[in-house]
Amino acid sequence: MSKELTRRGLLKTGLFGTAAGIAGAGLTRNAAAAEAPKASTAYDAVVLGAGPAGLITAITAHDLGIRVAVMEKKDRPDGNAIFALGSVCGWGTRHQKEQGITDTADAFYAMMMDVSKQMGDPILNRVYTDNISAGIDWLESDIGVKFGKIRPMPYPRLGRTCRVLGEGITGGGRLVEKLLEACKKRGIDILFQHKAIELLHDEHFAVTGVKVLTPDGQKSFLAKAGVCICTGGFSANPEMVDRYIGGWATRMVLRGSKSTTGENISLTMPLYTKFVNMDQFHSGPILGKTHVNPADVLNSGYGVQVNTSGQRYMDENNTYVIKARTTAQMTLDNYAWVIVDSDCSVLDKVIPKFDRLNNPYGKADTIEELCKQVKLPVERVTAIVKAYNEAVEKGTLDQMNPPCTYKKPHPIKKAPFYAVPFQGGMTATFGGPLINAKAEIQNLDGESIPGLYAAGNSAGGIFFHNYAGGAQLGAALVYGRIAGAELAKRAKKN
Repeated sequence: MSKELTRRGLLKTGLFGTAAGIAGAGLTRNAAAAEAPKASTAYDAVVLGAGPAGLITAITAHDLGIRVAVMEKKDRPDGNAIFALGSVCGWGTRHQKEQGITDTADAFYAMMMDVSKQMGDPILNRVYTDNISAGIDWLESDIGVKFGKIRPMPYPRLGRTCRVLGEGITGGGRLVEKLLEACKKRGIDILFQHKAIELLHDEHFAVTGVKVLTPDGQKSFLAKAGVCICTGGFSANPEMVDRYIGGWATRMVLRGSKSTTGENISLTMPLYTKFVNMDQFHSGPILGKTHVNPADVLNSGYGVQVNTSGQRYMDENNTYVIKARTTAQMTLDNYAWVIVDSDCSVLDKVIPKFDRLNNPYGKADTIEELCKQVKLPVERVTAIVKAYNEAVEKGTLDQMNPPCTYKKPHPIKKAPFYAVPFQGGMTATFGGPLINAKAEIQNLDGESIPGLYAAGNSAGGIFFHNYAGGAQLGAALVYGRIAGAELAKRAKKN
């Protein structure tokens, strides 16, 4: 499928649905059950979730001398990472140095805070900044992850994104494969179809283990050092999305995993956990039926955007993140169209993806015929396109309602014309239990809950509003390594 891989499309092509899928690791239902080690009921530490954050936590803890198990509720790894391109955002890497890219810790930290509108936790973002370079080096030297050459990209990624070479699958899927291989080499127990349903704790709320639902019923696993939650966020839990973000967000298309159902919330809430940034999430354009991603056309600076009633409803100069979120907020059906002409510079990237997955779009020699094809109100949309073209000529786009703030606007005049559909999609939630610099989950009294840690998208505090591409995997890397080290320290003390 070339490098332009769709997220859910990978499942449809079978890359993750066969024994050769997710990294050729044989993790189908039957293979996982056959290879699962005989479970002990006691470990030094238990990690929940077999995504990058969980596997990194487990490997780090094991390499520091303690016995750790990973509990995964599905019959294979099934989090957001397997849909991801596999970018890790960092600075000071050997890749930057070899390519002559100049960067500094202060510049990187300033970028992280800027993207979060200064609402990300300063300490957590500084810890990320100070540890990401060593983490990327560790993935290469200890895990055998291969990164491609850094590509020039716009702010905030710039020359900071190290992308895992997918070699036929997504980079995120390849990263999970390499981490699974590292766990197997070390003899780390990974127990599939083990869904955590309750944290065990003593009378002072210090976490001592976890109760798990298995194919054989409920079992309890003791953990001397405690438990690290790496189960992802709650984007696939409509009740939580409604409660914390709003009913409109439940109508967004999932851009990632259907398995991120909020165990980071449900498991930790009984311990009087402090949750932060619960209304925050990352959004992007997608189409629910095929999971085609039309982000390129939305970011191209071409065309006008209308809802299914044929009305403009936002500034076309917004980023694709804002366009996706606003479409879900301002349209009942969460569906819209971008009208462009043949001069649009990214059609050669976007249209082949639609054709490859048989996703309908409009193409016609007149705006009138285009509207008829995609069932948009002809008179309303042709009037909008005419008004837009006149405003481009006069330099009065900012006087349209709503204003359009294109810096270098392009008219819509060259046939054939295209109508590209999209919906607002939810990639991942940012909210969760607040952690500190040691990845310890905090309670409402401002204290660490003994023996309870979080990493990856399960943890709250790092991200707000948006994130730099690759920073979510970066956070999983940094805080997974920290959580693993802290679990090892605690195990040796107890």
